[in-house]
Amino acid sequence: MIRKGLFSLPERRSLTSKSSMGKISSAPSRAIFSCSSTLNLTLFPSSLRNAEKSYHSPLRSVYAPMWYNSQRTQMSRIRKLRVKNRRKKTLILRVVGLIVLIMALAIALPFFGILVACAKDIPRLESLTSPQSAQTSKVYASDGTLITTFHAEQHRIVVPLSKIPLKMQQAVVAVEDERFYQHRGVDLEAIARAMVVNLRSGRVVEGGSTITQQYVRNAFITPEKTLQRKIKEAVLAYQVEGTYSKKEILEKYLNTIYFGHGCYGIEAAAETFFGKKSKKLNLPECALLAGAVKSPSHYSPYTHPERAKNRRDLVLKMMVKQGYITQEGANEAIATPLEVQEIKEEEIPAAYFVEYVKQTLIDKYGANAVFKGGLRIYTTLDLKMQRYAEEAPKAILDREDDPSAAIVAIDPKTGCIKAMVGGKDFKTEKFNLAVQGKRQAGSSFKTFVLVTAIEKGISPNKMYESGPVTFQIPGSKPWHVGNYVEGSGGPPMTLREGTIKSVNCVYARLMMEVGAKNVVEVAKKMGITSHLDPYPAIALGGLRVGVSPLEMASAFGTLANMGVHCEPIAILKVTDADGKILEKNKVKEKTVLKPGTAYLVTDILQDVIRAGTGRRANIGRPAAGKTGTAQNYQDAWFAGYTPDLSCAVWVGYPKGQIPMRNVHGIQVFGGSFPAQIWARFMSKALEDTPPSKFALPKKDLVSMMICADTGLLASPYCPNVTTGLFTKGTQPEEHCKIHQGVAVPNVVGMEADEAKMALENLSLVVNQINLVKASIPIGQVFDQNPAQGMVVPPGSMVDITVSSEPPPVPPVAYFTYTKSGLTVNLDASGSYDPERGPLIYSWDLDVSDGIQQNATEVTISHTYTPPGGTYTVTLTVTNSKGTKSRTSQKIAVP
Repeated sequence: MIRKGLFSLPERRSLTSKSSMGKISSAPSRAIFSCSSTLNLTLFPSSLRNAEKSYHSPLRSVYAPMWYNSQRTQMSRIRKLRVKNRRKKTLILRVVGLIVLIMALAIALPFFGILVACAKDIPRLESLTSPQSAQTSKVYASDGTLITTFHAEQHRIVVPLSKIPLKMQQAVVAVEDERFYQHRGVDLEAIARAMVVNLRSGRVVEGGSTITQQYVRNAFITPEKTLQRKIKEAVLAYQVEGTYSKKEILEKYLNTIYFGHGCYGIEAAAETFFGKKSKKLNLPECALLAGAVKSPSHYSPYTHPERAKNRRDLVLKMMVKQGYITQEGANEAIATPLEVQEIKEEEIPAAYFVEYVKQTLIDKYGANAVFKGGLRIYTTLDLKMQRYAEEAPKAILDREDDPSAAIVAIDPKTGCIKAMVGGKDFKTEKFNLAVQGKRQAGSSFKTFVLVTAIEKGISPNKMYESGPVTFQIPGSKPWHVGNYVEGSGGPPMTLREGTIKSVNCVYARLMMEVGAKNVVEVAKKMGITSHLDPYPAIALGGLRVGVSPLEMASAFGTLANMGVHCEPIAILKVTDADGKILEKNKVKEKTVLKPGTAYLVTDILQDVIRAGTGRRANIGRPAAGKTGTAQNYQDAWFAGYTPDLSCAVWVGYPKGQIPMRNVHGIQVFGGSFPAQIWARFMSKALEDTPPSKFALPKKDLVSMMICADTGLLASPYCPNVTTGLFTKGTQPEEHCKIHQGVAVPNVVGMEADEAKMALENLSLVVNQINLVKASIPIGQVFDQNPAQGMVVPPGSMVDITVSSEPPPVPPVAYFTYTKSGLTVNLDASGSYDPERGPLIYSWDLDVSDGIQQNATEVTISHTYTPPGGTYTVTLTVTNSKGTKSRTSQKIAVP
């Protein structure tokens, strides 16, 4: 090997004669790059090469001079090529090496500069023992009004390590820094392992910070997350390790770390969570607190009890793995239910929104900066709208055992969150249903199917069957769909009508047409961030994870903003105590739908409020929305918007999966309480905002007169004509084939029944008029309107005038009576007409149930013996045509 300068050069190598190909290659042991060249050389014929195998071959003797001269010539050429190739390779290596050197310097110099800058700014270690005084952080509304403040606990009690249970120490070390007793402040092995794990998972699932680094981080007030800070953190961690013992570091750490709910230090956490001194904590309690350190809000036993328990159990398993406890001890602790005491918290305005902001800041800057950094946090909250959002559910759901409601209102043009309600009372329900509540969306999710369909060019006037249907899903059970209480089905209907009535069977067919994957993609683009499985059932809101009101308000805001989605923003600006801007959030918008699509969907959803399942959400100004009811009435939604505000309302029980079958005497669905709450809030929130219409993107849409029954272009004979909006290129081109016009036939002279049949066979409606016409046989049509030959739409009415007989003359009823003691003799007579059939005589007697006699005679007699008294006797005479005559008399019997 020849080494020259920074690069390794290849040594000379001998050629092989086993092939007609000669290859010169280089593979130096320390070379970064290797280059190879191939020489295609024919040294001599194969016959001579074979003869060469034996030096004493006769052929060698014969051809020796020729072979020698040929070989010398070839070898000379090879040497020249080798030298030329070596020089070329050396030049390439030098160029490549120079490029690598320049790149290395380009990377190293800034890093070296950062190191130099950090070295000047690294605080003295002594400052860690006497941290800067904590400053209160302040939270402001959008108009600059102070909402609340964030501050650390004022009564923190520092306890020595000897009074902290050994299991608490071991639990923290096991889950946060298992190599705590081996490293010197920075654990390179843990960092490397975390990098590998995070790269494999595609997200950050494991960190590499040691307990020492975390302690150092808590000593800083400045919240910025930069490379300089990480370098300072590592350097200071190394200094701390050289100054303090492991026990001292662990003691400082446990007395300063944040456990959530305003608790710094193990003693404050033990008192807040369990109402006891830290020295009395048992194993399950130690594991629970140790597990919360990684993300106190994420693993809070108050807002996420199941998640907190799973984390606690993980800590216990890690303690077993590292030999701190036995498997039996872990099993016993795992079997222990979570038991934490109620936290007494002060009244905070807009508590759910404030909590959302606080957790966002803690995740970004750390609890130390939020509670002690003196931050100034300027939010998007509109205090007036917030007050209306809190009042609306209380006015509608005013009973103690009523379900809860969650509300999120967003400005669709900016994404700014204007109001947020996450439950009944933050003191008792700390789980923020507006953000953390992932619930089934029901039919409100049909909106994303509708958007997908319009984007794909499907017309709102396309006809769909609306009856029950079953689909065979590959790899799954058959999907049977019927119509839910919110919708109705039956005859074929347009997609618009199916949306207005929220017909499940229409949307099941539509989902199979557009594809579940496409619906998921559209929902994600519009603002849904929760996991969505591409299964057909999501068309009806059958979600495995569910969605939050924040997501729904954001997604529906995309429609309000004509297809432009703005990411939700809660924080406008954050500064430190000196006014230095740490972050300033601008509107993050992206066009995700065609304006024509957004308007067309909005036009349909306006009809949902005007005449569909969302009628209770009518607020007297242009608004659009969709109802939603989950299976068994467990969740009910109304998500809607105006051009100025998007709002989603969810109603249900915080624990979930509790049917709302009898709330104020009714079953709760999206068009009931959610729609009412939405309407009450929106009316108040927009009372100072003039009504405005949704902007019509004329260049993207066309308007046409269509037949409401078929969805095709209207013919002159269509009975139900409406104006249809279409995205360009999707409008119908065919005229209605059902309503083509009917020529009225001549029915004069026909019998009435014959005329009716002829007209009804042509889809015409018959109106018969009876008129006495002596010159026309009875029952014959002698006039019609419209006249013969007139063309009318199907379903038109045709009047036929039929000759009828004169009205019947009623029979005359008369009777006399004679008394003989208690016996009464009745003699009746009537006007008998043989053409009208026999007479029916009916006696109504006070003393019996009545007597009916049929007779063809003009007169008839009847005798009865009643008790003494006065009676009313009524005779009714009826002929066979149903014409009646009636007469009554009072008879006194002694």
